[in-house]
Amino acid sequence: MNLIKRLPKRMQRTFKTRNGETLSLRLMRPDDAQRLEDFFYKLSSETRWRRFHVLADNVSPEEVRRRALEMADVDNRTYQGAVVAVAGDRDNGEIIGVVRLSRPPGQPDSPEAEAAVVVRDDYHGQGVGTHLLRQLVPLARRMKVRTIVAVFQPDNENAIRLFRNLGLPYKMVVTQGVSKMYQQVDE
Repeated sequence: MNLIKRLPKRMQRTFKTRNGETLSLRLMRPDDAQRLEDFFYKLSSETRWRRFHVLADNVSPEEVRRRALEMADVDNRTYQGAVVAVAGDRDNGEIIGVVRLSRPPGQPDSPEAEAAVVVRDDYHGQGVGTHLLRQLVPLARRMKVRTIVAVFQPDNENAIRLFRNLGLPYKMVVTQGVSKMYQQVDE
């Protein structure tokens, strides 16, 4: 098996949601682009706003497809990495949630990477976000990221609580209506 497709040793492979459904966890792959596109259309306006920080209801199908191709193009080692929660077949099932790390463009050795998590609305409250975020630290270590930066709207208490529950040392900075959490990754 290709090293890039393998989960880091400390990552879970499956988990049960609060309602008892078993979901699989795996690293994102370039062939997930169509599944990401389908996932986007199953997110509510509110969830899209919380994740992308822009109104995303009138985005053209061509733009959604282009962005899905970009977001699925991860190497899980340097610039970008992502873990997906999948219902059904582990390799070809529906994406239920995604957690990703992304370094600034042109900075493959940056010690900082921005983190984001999004879960399909019909799975909110089922523990999917928590399980995905637990995979963030092993992914960060694999990518040699030392600081995880999460950006939120200041009133997004659910996301802020999820990141706080990682248990990493952190500091919050609020400027111009944006909250940023800087979390230190241990070795």
